Amino acid sequence: MARLKAPQRKEQLLGVATRVFAKYGYDATTTASIASAAGVTEPILYRHFGSKQELFVAIARAVSARTLRHWKELISDIDDPAEQLREIAGQFDDHLHELGDAYRVIHSALTTTRDRKVLNVLREHYRQIEAFFRAIVVSGQKKGVFRSVEVKTVCWHLINTGLGYAVVTQNLAPFETFDAKSAIEFVIRGLKA
Repeated sequence: MARLKAPQRKEQLLGVATRVFAKYGYDATTTASIASAAGVTEPILYRHFGSKQELFVAIARAVSARTLRHWKELISDIDDPAEQLREIAGQFDDHLHELGDAYRVIHSALTTTRDRKVLNVLREHYRQIEAFFRAIVVSGQKKGVFRSVEVKTVCWHLINTGLGYAVVTQNLAPFETFDAKSAIEFVIRGLKA
């Protein structure tokens, strides 16, 4: 493989690691398998990432940042909090398709690993998602669009709906499952003031 500059090599290694983790899972993946798939030696990999954990953390933080950036862009011109949630739900399938391997990495690790650093970055990911939804729900309550409810419960209902939908559709495709838009609409109806 051609010699890449450090930023390009790091990006290449993240892309390869994402595919390898998605295929084999966090626990079964080794730095040797990632280096081999990338066409480099382990010492080259270790110049950019000190461990398998560091690679996972970088992948999880990248998917968190991309997800939140994407959702914020989607709703930037929408003032109604209920419509914001509808827009995110309406674009969810495309978003999952675009970040499919990265989400497989997260979902696989979520269900299989006991590695503390990995679990901590997953907590960080879901706290950011919760904070994002919290802002929408609280805004809806202040505007009188949503009734007064326990915000954390609503946020986690949205997260769990998306998580369940993603895990099933990504791992059992093709499989007839619920429609994400209808599921979120159900939540919105329960929130309506």
